[in-house]
Amino acid sequence: MNILVLPLICVVLPGAFAQIPSQNTLKCRVCRNARTLADCSTQTFCDNRTEECFMDEVITPTLELVYRGGCRAISQCTASSTAIGKRQGELISCSECCKTENDCNTRMCGIKDPIDDFKCYYCEKGHSDQSEVRDPKDCTTLTLCDSSQACYAQNQYHPGSDMSFRYGCFNFQMCRIMMKTAFDDLNQCLGHNTNLTACSTSMTEVCNFCCRGGGCNYGDCHIVRQQLFEEYKRGLFSLDTLESSSGVTG
Repeated sequence: MNILVLPLICVVLPGAFAQIPSQNTLKCRVCRNARTLADCSTQTFCDNRTEECFMDEVITPTLELVYRGGCRAISQCTASSTAIGKRQGELISCSECCKTENDCNTRMCGIKDPIDDFKCYYCEKGHSDQSEVRDPKDCTTLTLCDSSQACYAQNQYHPGSDMSFRYGCFNFQMCRIMMKTAFDDLNQCLGHNTNLTACSTSMTEVCNFCCRGGGCNYGDCHIVRQQLFEEYKRGLFSLDTLESSSGVTG
């Protein structure tokens, strides 16, 4: 299956994720002189025991308004109110920190994100700066899909090795057909079973799903596709728009 993707200019930051216990990881958006959140197309892992996500709004000597974000020591965040002011010829007009949830700095200091609904996780060999991953949590690259596309995810099983996970963008109309077929198969299974989990496919099989909504293609395909099917049965996921009204994905 061909994956249609847009070019992405970014650098994925190598984090210290391997040394941080999973309960202490905090994903923060990385911004370097960004004008909008669309320019902040990578995430990094912070240690919530010692760090928080931050976002600075900076007025440069050339009178440009830019944003810088990532991880910052909690001690610096506590003193952030005193940090607002001039720094090396620049004016820091806003400086905020948070650790309430992953990506919480995407809503700080008024940074604009006019096209967030078309943002998808993007880890795919030969296209993205970050190849497919062995754990969904390791995909930290985002891209902007075209309006004729949807977010896409695939699990691939390789005999003798770990499952791999691919993320990107795919043709919207083909995604609609794929999701309808998947849901029809699950509906047929339900005709013979009362237990929804009995309809789940084997975790060693190839799995695909599509959706629309900022970062909605994050996670394990088998798990997310099952969630979307349950939403569909409750009228919370639309096969026409591929959008969820519950917000469980992303």
